[in-house]
Amino acid sequence: YLSEMRELNDPQMPEVVAHEYEPFYDSSDLGPPDWALLASDIKANYLHFDGFVVLMGTDTMAYTASAMSFMLENLGKPVVFTGSQIPLTEPHNDARRNLIMALIFASRDTVNEVSIFFHDRLLRACRATKVNTHRLLAFDSPNLEPLAKIGITIDENQHLLLPPARGALRVHTRMDTRLLAIRLVPGFDDAVIRHIVHGNENENELRALILQLYGTGNIPSVKESFVQLLADAKEKDILVVASTQCYTGSVMLGHYATGQALAEAGVVSASDMTLEAIACKLGYLFGRGDLTMD
Repeated sequence: YLSEMRELNDPQMPEVVAHEYEPFYDSSDLGPPDWALLASDIKANYLHFDGFVVLMGTDTMAYTASAMSFMLENLGKPVVFTGSQIPLTEPHNDARRNLIMALIFASRDTVNEVSIFFHDRLLRACRATKVNTHRLLAFDSPNLEPLAKIGITIDENQHLLLPPARGALRVHTRMDTRLLAIRLVPGFDDAVIRHIVHGNENENELRALILQLYGTGNIPSVKESFVQLLADAKEKDILVVASTQCYTGSVMLGHYATGQALAEAGVVSASDMTLEAIACKLGYLFGRGDLTMD
């Protein structure tokens, strides 16, 4: 289908070299080994191209793109992820415009970082999340404005663009996936979390526990035993990270008494990061092997 797109042969479009991965996988099947392959391929071809476009399914695009933003250190060229809600083979689709605009952004020298282009906006990868399964505006950046929006012209938010990279590209391909994310609900029984924490003592299987908490990072004030459990987790070298269940906003552990208790127990605030960014950043940091818990 790409070879039949007349837009790609337009003299105003960049020259494109396509590389297909076989076999094709649903994006739900992609994970750290696939991210490592992608990062390695970008490194191998880094000096031969002005930019890179990654086409993939949307379900885990925010995870893959977030991972790339951490794995590609000192990135000095655009890496643009895109896909579609409606396949390119359908008469009416959003794939064509998404691909064309991703190629245009990948050929420019202004946004030299990992990003996601979808519908009418370019989003910073580690700030993006999928927000809709049925509408064409499938991705958003809850706590950061788009890097650029398109209309009749391309409007870039200059104040958000990163400065030029310092140093040569470094690729980190190791990801430690021993982490767990849990979304708390009212009346939750913390016995399962207790079993996970204390069962980890001899096997050292869990490195990080991501808790999606209420509001600015709150739990029920009557759950004193749960706060102690999180303190125990820290003693067992399990990093506990607090994120918010809210779509926008930030964790502020010192804002209320329960949040202050969590901070004193050693829980780390994720501030306004997306779940995708938290998970991928932790996997990257633990995978480096040259960092300590301090």
